[in-house]
Order: sequence, then structure tokens, then C-alpha cells
Amino acid sequence: HGEDFLKVYDSRYGESHGPLPLQSAKVMEKLLRCGDPRYGLTLLHCPECQIHMAVPFSCKTRVCPSCINRRAEVLSHSLAEKLPEGDYRHLVVTLPKKMGLRKRFQLDPRLHRQIGRVVHRVLTRWMARQVGCHRNRREERDQAKPGIIMAVQSFGSGLRPHVHFHILVTDGVYFPDGSYFALGFWDQPSLLSELRHSILKSLVARNCLQPETAKLLESWPLDRSGFSAFVGDPISQPADRPRLQRVLNYILRPALPLKHLSYVEATGQVRFSPPRSVPKVWEHAYDFLAEWVQHIPRARQHQVTYAGHFANALGHLNPKQEGQVEELADKPRSGKWVKWRTLILRTWAVDPELCPRCQKEMKRAKALVQQHELNRLLKNLGIGLYPTRPRSPPPPSLGQDLEESQFADSDSQVPAGWDDWEAA
Repeated sequence: HGEDFLKVYDSRYGESHGPLPLQSAKVMEKLLRCGDPRYGLTLLHCPECQIHMAVPFSCKTRVCPSCINRRAEVLSHSLAEKLPEGDYRHLVVTLPKKMGLRKRFQLDPRLHRQIGRVVHRVLTRWMARQVGCHRNRREERDQAKPGIIMAVQSFGSGLRPHVHFHILVTDGVYFPDGSYFALGFWDQPSLLSELRHSILKSLVARNCLQPETAKLLESWPLDRSGFSAFVGDPISQPADRPRLQRVLNYILRPALPLKHLSYVEATGQVRFSPPRSVPKVWEHAYDFLAEWVQHIPRARQHQVTYAGHFANALGHLNPKQEGQVEELADKPRSGKWVKWRTLILRTWAVDPELCPRCQKEMKRAKALVQQHELNRLLKNLGIGLYPTRPRSPPPPSLGQDLEESQFADSDSQVPAGWDDWEAA
């Protein structure tokens, strides 16, 4: 449905969902090629068993559920090793849908980054004031900073617009000399009140909110204002490292996992059935795609921010020793660079380079990217081209815009044997 959906988006969803993201067409094209052997693959060979295998390339986009899980494994594994010892907290800052606040973030994705800066600046100031220290060090306390790792998520359950900020923060602050002071008690109402005031003030300054509306929102009680600040239990590093990795994986999770999605070819209906929750049904794939494209990140948009003591400019997470710059060219990649094979093994518990017969590591023969080589190989393997997918009926309001001859059979558009081929 991707090609037809892009043609009708402006007329059908432009007013209700906002402008179509510029990179949507490019991301859709890459996503459809993920795991398709016609667009490139790597040949593997086991010399003992004389077995040859072909592993297709991945799209590595930032919306593919499979590739996002592997990227989350890279980040969680890398940070779990680099984060200094101590306690950490998982914070979730949520914005209300009242007065159309979430709609403003949907129409202007740049607000994700801008309000994110406001959140970590407020958190830094608030934590510095809450820490107790000797009176001779109170001037240094104003320069104290916590370590912050923040990710912005624009989606809620069932792809509904729901902007919120996931933050992994140290349970204390670092003074300029490197000394660490634990925070201890978290006064959530005080933190939430300051966050609400600063976020509303920033939205007014950016002409996203009227001053009268901001004043009204700030006058409401905290528990009914729609703003919330969840503070999780302390997570010790390295004693509770598996839990720390789970939190980081959750922060970078995909908008919709594939295992909970289903599609009906005959009607074009898309269904999302999460565990322990009410299923959501989109009557047509166009409606599903219209909500899904809203969560495609802009090109070169940062999804993870390092601030405070963990800011990239300070280099506390990636310290460089003397003479290290000259040695970087001679050393292999380390840290966040993990083999794609390792990520597949961690995510799906399947080793793509393991021989299915002798269970030994296979050798890489070559990578095929030329179209004539790929066509010859697929023909020899008997794979050939995929059968043409059946055309589902269009949405009711668009039925007059498309030729009726394309949908002669109104009861079912699925050809005989399609379900058997798809299962195989």
C-alpha cells in the first residue's frame, strides 16, 4: 500500500495528521528491502559439511522493529560497561494532551529536541539544589551536574501520539572536582512543578502556546494537570546490570513489535494485539500507515541525548588517554561497535553464521550486490521472484478515486493458494 498511500496522504490525512514527513518515502523503500535477498546478501560456506547459505542484508533504519532491537542491544551493552559505578534512576516525564499540547509536538518534531533540553536543564538545577553539602562548598554545588541519558518517544499504545521523555539519571550529582554526592530522597511534586512551569514557559516563548493558556494549565492541581514525572527505584551498577540493560532496551523499543501485528489481505485491516491490553484495529492499512509515519524520526535527528556529567563534550563516558588518538587507526573497533551477527544472536537467539549440521562457524565467501549475480543465484536456488501480492480493497472514501476494474471481486482479493505460500 505504500505507493498509493503516499499519493493520497495530503488529501486524506493532511488536515488531521499534519504534513507528511519528508523522509517517509525513502524509509518505506528501505524497510521493504529489509531481509529481501533480491537486494543483496552474504554467502556463507561450511568446508566440512559442504553447505552453502545466503543471509540477506538488513535495512538498518530507525523504524524497523528488527533493526531497532539490535541497535538497542548495542547501546545497552555498551553503556552497561561504560557507566560508572553507583545508583541510577529511571525517570519518565509525560506531557498532557489537554489544550492540544501533544498535537503541537506532532506538527513540529523540532520541539522534541528543544523541550528535551529544557527537561534536562531543569533536572540538573533541581538535583543540585536538593543535594546537601558543607557550607563551604555551596558555590561549587551550583555547578554540580548529574549524569543524564535521555530518549524521546513520540508514541503510546497503539501508535497514538504521546510525547514523553525517558531519562536514565544518576541518583546524585558530580561536583566540578569529580566528587559524587548522593541525592537520597526524590521530592516528585517539587520536581514536577518546576518541570511544568519551565516547559510551559518555553512553549510560550516559541509561540506554540498562548500566555493565557499556559497560565490556566499551571493553575490546575498537579495530579490533574496531565503532567507527570515517574521516578523508579534505584538501580545499582554493576550489581544490577541486567536490569540496567532492560531499562535501556525499553527506552529504545520500536513503536510496534511485529509479533503483535496482523494483517488481513481480503479487507486490508490491520490489528495490533498487545498482551494484557485491549487490541486496536485499523479498518484499512492506509489508516495504520498514516499513524505510523508520524513516528518516523527526521533525518539526522538525535534520538538519544547525553547531558550533564555524561555530556559528550566532557568525555566522562568515553575518556581518551594520552597518545590514544594516534593509536586509534591501528586498533580494531570497540565499545559501541558490535558485529551484526552478534546482535542477531542476542535479539533472536539465532546465529546466522553457524552451520546447521555440524554447529561450527561458517566462513564468509563473498557479498553479492550486483543485480545480475543475484538473479543468477536466486534462479539456481529456485527462489525466483515473489508472487504478486493481492490488492486489498481501498478505503470506502477512496473507492471512487481508483479504477473499479482493479477490484472486480469485492468479497475477497486473495488468490487461491496465497495463504499456503505465505505460511511456507
